Amino acid sequence: MRTNRLLAVTVLSVLGVTGLTACNSDEGDAAPAASAPAATSASASASASPVAKGGGLEKLPVEDILKKTQAVGAKLTSVKLTAKADAPEGKMDAVVSADSAGNCAGTLVIEGQGKAEILRTSEKVWVKPDAAFLKTLFPQNAAAAAKVGGKWLVSTKTDEVSGLGEFCDTALEAQKEVGKEETGTVSGTGTVGGVQAVLLKLKSADGEDIEAAVANEGEPYLLSAKTSDSGEMQFSDFDKPVKVTPPAADQVLDFGTLLAS
Repeated sequence: MRTNRLLAVTVLSVLGVTGLTACNSDEGDAAPAASAPAATSASASASASPVAKGGGLEKLPVEDILKKTQAVGAKLTSVKLTAKADAPEGKMDAVVSADSAGNCAGTLVIEGQGKAEILRTSEKVWVKPDAAFLKTLFPQNAAAAAKVGGKWLVSTKTDEVSGLGEFCDTALEAQKEVGKEETGTVSGTGTVGGVQAVLLKLKSADGEDIEAAVANEGEPYLLSAKTSDSGEMQFSDFDKPVKVTPPAADQVLDFGTLLAS
């Protein structure tokens, strides 16, 4: 999996969950389409300033810069991802913090389908959908949706619904994969999220253009990536602990059991 594919595949896996319950629900009229909630802070727009001074990376060939980024990315234990992505099924905004142990906490908003809070450990995934997202998960099973009532839905990582937590993996994967199938040039220096950066113009193996930024101070982490088709990603909070506290038992319903009801 390479940088220009991570968001696209993640969006499809997440949106694919919305088709699960339609095949496992009671017969009846489908719920009306949910209106899109207000946008959250999940904007991955990276602001680059051409006046920022470089820290030395801009003098290196792009191949060397990417190798350095891959090396530090492979050692990274956690990172926060803010992302926007597009797919025919809908636009997605996400903010997620994830670590290498499988812990993850974040928020997902899908245009026209609602909002969900996500928690994940190495074993389980918890999803807390809003009213709009409930209609997406249970389009033909209003009785099951009514039972949720603001509670969390839990599943194992092997269940199909775990696709809602798979976007967590994008955060660390992008740090390790950037540049493994791309070529490009250094386009200048700037700032991304207040961090000095070297700016890169990359092209994927299938011809997609990618604008990337690598930290030009401290460790050379990938700070942002924007593709012509898939969307935008911005990274922060490198190596900061990710703490996941499972919801209280009386606030949790088993997704599989509810789906079968």
